[in-house]
Amino acid sequence: MNNLLKAMVFLAIISFGPASLWAASNQNTHDERNYFQFVIPKYDTQRQGGQKVTVYVRFAYNKGLASSKYIDYRVMREDVLKYMEPSEEFPAEVFWEILATQMGRELMKNYPVEGVSVQLEVLDNQNPNTYEPGDHGPVFTTGNIEPLDVHH
Repeated sequence: MNNLLKAMVFLAIISFGPASLWAASNQNTHDERNYFQFVIPKYDTQRQGGQKVTVYVRFAYNKGLASSKYIDYRVMREDVLKYMEPSEEFPAEVFWEILATQMGRELMKNYPVEGVSVQLEVLDNQNPNTYEPGDHGPVFTTGNIEPLDVHH
């Protein structure tokens, strides 16, 4: 009788085990999202008397976006760079926060992304004419993405 019970338990495990393993392995238990980020390091700008700025950009693609619709980041990079020099709309002395906001909003509007975060790191400038001590700058985030928080 003992051997019969062992055989029945063994058959039950063999019969139902693989099905339950299959069901568990095909369930997505994670919220998947595809991110991309890029850096524009130590960009020399004429803004605010001439500063050196590192720009960080991270974005989250729309959920379910086909890989054929992924973005060539170099195009986004050009969209960001146009804000790095003074213009009629955004003169040289405009606040960094305004520029980061404009960059983020434009990227969010023009690309298939569900979230964008932009961090501008204005590097320490000890020049007495354009004195801005210590690295500093804004982080702008919009949509479904965690804010950038780059520290060195």
